[in-house]
This record gives sequence, structure tokens and C-alpha cells, in this order.
Amino acid sequence: MAGGRAKREWRQPGRRQGYRVLAPERHLIVCEGEKTEPLYFKGLRDALKPEFRDRIHIVVKGTGLHTTDLLDYALRECGLSGGFDHVWLAYDRDDFDPQDFDSVAEACKRYSDGTTTFHPLWSNPCVEVWMLLHFGYTTAEMASPEAIAKVDALFRRELCRPYRKNDGEVFACLSYRLEKAEQAAARLLDWHSSQGAARPSRMNPGTNLHEITRSLRDYIEI
Repeated sequence: MAGGRAKREWRQPGRRQGYRVLAPERHLIVCEGEKTEPLYFKGLRDALKPEFRDRIHIVVKGTGLHTTDLLDYALRECGLSGGFDHVWLAYDRDDFDPQDFDSVAEACKRYSDGTTTFHPLWSNPCVEVWMLLHFGYTTAEMASPEAIAKVDALFRRELCRPYRKNDGEVFACLSYRLEKAEQAAARLLDWHSSQGAARPSRMNPGTNLHEITRSLRDYIEI
């Protein structure tokens, strides 16, 4: 099968602590935001073991556009660069229409095939929910300004530094809490499901950013 051959091509051997590991598949991350998300993902990429960093590609998409434009942009980027195994679309709920917000996840399923898998990386209401979950678990609904204020307060209290959306050190500052955030995010999605919320637009607070960090965990130096 062509899909099977494509999956085998990325399996370049590396070494970690005396045993062989597989290189990550080729990933493309397309961000709606211009500051926080791309800087966070660049921090994640920089935390990868050096031999794997060139397999993680980050493209920044401008803000203020329709969320489904991210998928169109990613499809064009895949065509120009020869394709990726995984394409991640990072975007926030913020002021987007609920139907538009949910449609990105649905479109990702339609466009995924045996060669490339498209993943929605959504946060509701904003990516700061993911930051919050590094410090603890919460189900309290919030607006974006409230989430940002809470993150700033926690940064000042726990990390002795303010939270800034243009801070390129955010991933590095939070990386030692990554597993805690992943567990909290997964738990939060389960809680929403138990409450009957089936769509991302109804999951406030919520995020699935833990899906990409878990996918790359074996290749990150923390």
C-alpha cells in the first residue's frame, strides 16, 4: 500500500539513552494567532532533540480570518512542500461563530487520508486555558480576558515573571509541568463529555493541545 510505504519512510533510527528510537513523522503546525501559539510551538520544536527538529515545521497564519481558512492554507502548504504525515491546525474560540469553530474539526476528518492526518488543535475560549492547566484543574467557564489574567497571576506567583503573549520562553517555563497539563486537559474533555457536550464550542474551558505534546513526548528534552 502507498500509505504503508509513506509511513515506513520516516522511520529513521536515532538513539536515546543507549537504545534505538524512531524519528518523528513530519509535522506541520499552522497557527491562527501571530504571537502566543507560534511562539509556544517554536519553543516545543526547540525542545526537541537536535536530530529531530527539522521534521517539525511551523507556519504562522495571520489573525482575524475565518477559522476554516487555516485548513485551506495548510492544504496549499502541503502541496508546496511535498506533504506531511501530520498537519495540526491551532486556533481559539474567541469571537468565532460556534458553527465555524466546530466545522474545522469536522473538515479535518474529511481531509485526512492514509498519507496525511489533519488534527484540530482548538482552545475554548483561548490558548491560555492550556497554560492554566499546567498549574491545576478547573471546569469554571471563563472569557478570554479572565483566562489571560489568571495565567498572568499564576506566572507571577509560581514563576516570578509576568505572562506576556509575545514571550518566546513560555514553553520552556512550563515544560516541567507538561505531564500535569496533559492529564488535566484529558480529564477536562472527559468531564465535558459526561456533561453532554459533544462539540468544542460547548467545552468552555477546554483544549486538546495535549494531543500534540503527547505525540512528540518521546522526542522532547525536558
